[in-house]
Amino acid sequence: MEFAEKLYIGLSLAKKKERVLERMEQGKMVFSVYCVAEASHPDNLYDIYSYYELKQPYYKDHPVKVLGIAGSKEEAIGLVAHMITDKNQGGY
Repeated sequence: MEFAEKLYIGLSLAKKKERVLERMEQGKMVFSVYCVAEASHPDNLYDIYSYYELKQPYYKDHPVKVLGIAGSKEEAIGLVAHMITDKNQGGY
């Protein structure tokens, strides 16, 4: 797993961002975290994974680039909407 230089953070994780990122980088379990990643297929804009899914052995050989993290799937969807808007305004 690789993190983008400009990482989008959902509001529910904003206060504990450093702790969550540290645990993720150490490979420790973090519950209720969803990752917005670069699309794995050209027809998609982004992919959303639970952090638990990215801990599966497959992703050690097929790492993803995480562009944002959120505290729920719904928040991750909102984060994607924000990322699209930001990209359209030249911010990403």
